[in-house]
Amino acid sequence: MPDVHAFAARTGMAKREGGSLSGLYVFVASYVVLFAIAGVLLFGPSIFPRSELLVDGLLGHEALGPDAEMDCNSLHNVTDVKFLASGWTKAVFSGFYFGTPIAIKTVNPKGISLRECLDRGGQDKSVCYQRSAAKIINETLLLRQLVHENIIKVLGSCIMPPQSDANSYVALVTELGEPLDAVRLLQMPWEDRLRLALGMARILHLLAHSPLGSLAMNDFRHQQFVIVNGDLKLSDVDDVGLEEPSCAKNEDCVKMLPLQLRNASWAASAACSPQLRCVGHNERVNVLRAGKHFIHQFLPLGAPAGLRPQILNLLKGYRDASWNSDSILLETEMLVNAFASGKYLESNEVLRADPLPGFVIHDEKDLPGQFDYPCPGSTNSVNCVHAVHSYQQAAKICSADPKCKAFVFGFSKSWPDLTLAVFKSGVGPASTKPGCQLFVRQETLR
Repeated sequence: MPDVHAFAARTGMAKREGGSLSGLYVFVASYVVLFAIAGVLLFGPSIFPRSELLVDGLLGHEALGPDAEMDCNSLHNVTDVKFLASGWTKAVFSGFYFGTPIAIKTVNPKGISLRECLDRGGQDKSVCYQRSAAKIINETLLLRQLVHENIIKVLGSCIMPPQSDANSYVALVTELGEPLDAVRLLQMPWEDRLRLALGMARILHLLAHSPLGSLAMNDFRHQQFVIVNGDLKLSDVDDVGLEEPSCAKNEDCVKMLPLQLRNASWAASAACSPQLRCVGHNERVNVLRAGKHFIHQFLPLGAPAGLRPQILNLLKGYRDASWNSDSILLETEMLVNAFASGKYLESNEVLRADPLPGFVIHDEKDLPGQFDYPCPGSTNSVNCVHAVHSYQQAAKICSADPKCKAFVFGFSKSWPDLTLAVFKSGVGPASTKPGCQLFVRQETLR
């Protein structure tokens, strides 16, 4: 897929005499050009999209190597393609590209959007497909503008014209993430949910300060987000609005707010700009929806007692959108720093140099694969593993668990740079492992 800026530059849309265009204008101009080209490629008699990746439609082209951005030719090298999910417009597949897991979004031939278009009558199949394909093209352009660590990464795209032995095809290829659902959220260790809260704060900040202006997330659903290597990423931008609401006077901006925000202390200062747009509307509504559908659901649950005052303060900023995205991000970063520092812990949990009562310490020893058991709040479902600030904190966890007879400390680090302690239900012959310490409860040795 050609670069959108190159398209705009070649067509004379990227700049005007006397100055450059706004980010929004460049985006719209690029979209128009690319959509026009895609429309020419896709439009044709009796065209109907395929519901899966069919490499035979690409025969006669050489496949690209793993270092190049993926395009239609690259689909030769996609293996183990599996259906993941479908929606009104798109179908999503997973696969591997030279060993790298990827997600592939394409038009859903059984989607409601396509079916409703066909049911209206008088529409050629190719026209209906083109309308659905336009949403994927639009999403591709928007994701390329919103490059950020908490936005799903675009790995390539494909706009394939109809060939003698194949139908037309449009696809967006991104990195693969894990689905985010309520059950998984509630099962996560609290520190992992704190990491998601930081990701959400960063996404809100990006939306408020994007190259295209202040963007609106008109629909905050779990399905729009995925987890990639522990980080929250926005993966579906179909419903993102590119402009603030229009207005004629300040009162219009108050009326456009959700009911629960109209009486907020800051709402009276909602302003209609000289450009007749409600300044800050998108940002505040994004904060409200993110708090309602995400932060309030998972951040307080299982939080350390010493951090609850900070968490309640942050939740209030979300609840009435009294904080903008800058304040939300700053307060979330402060919460992360407080957790990472361990200053909220009780004095008997902080790192001290004196011996640990009730435990016998064996330096450079481990019990790999022995006496593992699952426990609540563990970082995985097989072993009992907790991220701790000190061996005193790990000892307190072990002492409170009747199943725990020992724990191994210092073998690895977790986010945010805490030490992982592995808890054991028994003790046996230990293996040598540099950097580790095996702590055995004295009562276990009796």
